[in-house]
Amino acid sequence: MLVNVFVLVCLIAVGSLYGYVRYELGRIATKPAGSETPEGGQVGGGTVPRSIVDAAAGLKPENILLIGNQTRQGLTPYEQQLFGSSLTLSGTLADIIMVLHLDPAKDTASLLSIPRDLFVPMPAGSAVGSFQKIDAALNNGANGPNNLIKAIQEDWGIPINHFVELNFNGLINAINAIGGINVYFPYPVFDAFSLLNIPTPGCHHLDGFYALTLVRARHLQYEPPGVHEPVADWPYDPNSDLARIERTHTFLKIVVDKIKKEGLASPTRALSFINAIVSDITVDPALKSELVKLVVHYRHLNVNLIHPQTLPTSPVNSYSFNGYSVGDVLFPVEPNDLNTIKAWDPTALPAPVKPSAVNVVSIAGSSSQALTASQELTSDGLKVASETVGAVPSATTETYVVYRSGEVAQALYVMKYLSGPVMMEVSSSVPAGTIQLQLGSLVDVSSKLARTSPATSPATAATSSTTAPTTSASSTPASSSPASSSPAHPSLPATTTTVPTPGGIPASPASGIKEPWDPRACPTT
Repeated sequence: MLVNVFVLVCLIAVGSLYGYVRYELGRIATKPAGSETPEGGQVGGGTVPRSIVDAAAGLKPENILLIGNQTRQGLTPYEQQLFGSSLTLSGTLADIIMVLHLDPAKDTASLLSIPRDLFVPMPAGSAVGSFQKIDAALNNGANGPNNLIKAIQEDWGIPINHFVELNFNGLINAINAIGGINVYFPYPVFDAFSLLNIPTPGCHHLDGFYALTLVRARHLQYEPPGVHEPVADWPYDPNSDLARIERTHTFLKIVVDKIKKEGLASPTRALSFINAIVSDITVDPALKSELVKLVVHYRHLNVNLIHPQTLPTSPVNSYSFNGYSVGDVLFPVEPNDLNTIKAWDPTALPAPVKPSAVNVVSIAGSSSQALTASQELTSDGLKVASETVGAVPSATTETYVVYRSGEVAQALYVMKYLSGPVMMEVSSSVPAGTIQLQLGSLVDVSSKLARTSPATSPATAATSSTTAPTTSASSTPASSSPASSSPAHPSLPATTTTVPTPGGIPASPASGIKEPWDPRACPTT
């Protein structure tokens, strides 16, 4: 998640100490990621035109997956006492998942955040099972980054060309190496889980340890203005991890501003920063060999002009799937998610291709649902080969557009007809050219959706609330307790649309959720 900061610091040092920078970058650990999409390519085929590559001095557009690994490895004994021991918390979850899109021809960058609690299909053979929260895809041993890459590519069709993985220790060392950061807190805030404790409003100096407590805060409490009560009685941030994502975006901009305005102006200090962080970063081998070239090309990039996007979601509390408890999860929301991906990178997804056939299966236990969906698809010229009722994995269920590996374009064609909690899924059991449409309990299927372009921008569409169809199951509204990691979004406008979600809870906005108590940069004087 600090790849922009890392690249910026390399730029400061590379001019006069190029050889030593290359030596330091050579110390970065690598892990193979065989599932990565070739640079400039799309999942399922398609490449960038040669003219665009030539205009960018040989560089191609690329997507770099930024992973914040919450492993406790590398922490000091004292830090492990506070954040948890690597012996008892031995798993590796992706605490932060972002995709950085770089366009060398335009010298621009864009950032897409994927909420860690999204409930999604896992790649075949995943250690955590067939379905889990997206953060669990990283918990696959040495193959963790590659497994997370596969999950993102299969579930959303987003090509991933490289990855950068940073652990807790790396963030602590990075912030300490730049002398800490100054952050303004409008309200006193507290998080018993992350150990964030800001007792007074105002500008506070945070070292690496306290910066980590801020970035990790998902159970944040705040003291409302004019109310002086014990911390135990402070209300909780109702948006949990979604608000944490927005705070992380703010945090990154504060770090970059600190580097630009105050510190690391000399190559010596820049190299000190690089030396402090290289042992806590892992990348794929291809990115390691390309780092210096990227540093030189993007040396004028203004990170503060990047406006991050976040995939819209809707929450389900205490979710159970196929008989096991998953906890509080987030469901995707279509067409909001695909619109957000297109706004983040209009070239990310291949053009939809009409499948040769569609097999419709109701996993909500409704034969009439399968028949109605079949009629809608058939009316628009699709060939529906079968309509069946399958096993029901949960009372509240996502819809899955199941496709054969390499045929994401066919899946995207069917996605045009769907609104609600919908995911794509890869399966080797699906015949070539065929899509299996597994209809969940919350979905609208309409030929009108495919024929009508969205009337609003992705950010606007994502702020609308929703109305579930009468046949849909509802979930219990999210609470504001610290155990609720995926609560409702009560601060959003309650405009009714036709997009079904669990309990009719509004979809979160693609532009992020920023609350009045969220920290920001300290005012300049």
